[in-house]
Amino acid sequence: MFLGMGIAAAFSQAQPKRLSLNIETGIWQPHSLNDEPRFNTFGAAGATPFTSISLSYKFLPDYALRLSFGYWALRDLEEVEKVHSLTLHPLCLDLKYWLLPDLKLSPFVMYGGGIIWGVENETTPLGDQLNSARTGWSVNLGGGLDLALSGKLGAGLIFQYYLVRFSENLGGVEDFSGPKITGVLHVYF
Repeated sequence: MFLGMGIAAAFSQAQPKRLSLNIETGIWQPHSLNDEPRFNTFGAAGATPFTSISLSYKFLPDYALRLSFGYWALRDLEEVEKVHSLTLHPLCLDLKYWLLPDLKLSPFVMYGGGIIWGVENETTPLGDQLNSARTGWSVNLGGGLDLALSGKLGAGLIFQYYLVRFSENLGGVEDFSGPKITGVLHVYF
């Protein structure tokens, strides 16, 4: 009985934090990279890690809203149709639901969507890029694990599938759907 109580205490969180700043990095692998020979990420084209910064607001003990802005790019493409690089900037809003919110190691699911700006041949600062960007949309589905490290810090893994479509070709492709796997660092306020 004491062993069970000790294990439960070790995995219980002290207090739920309402707001967190999150830094995320990992891999996003759109299927078009496998289907299009010129997007060979293991050869000529160099895919950058997916990087994102987000704010999460926990409005109920089990639920949070997460607003994120990300960056992902393909560099050194073979010049086809005068495209030598692609950059994607997703702005997403996700609903996060913790399945076991009172544990230090807590699984969750996330559902959401967003707007994605895509830029060919970036050579200008971010503001100019977004003015000349093509816009697309995304639907995001996934889940992961959060680990409370201390009262102010946490870490986690996120597994998501991004369903991404552009209304016009970006580097000759309209579909940038694919899985995203990232590690995340949480700073709680």
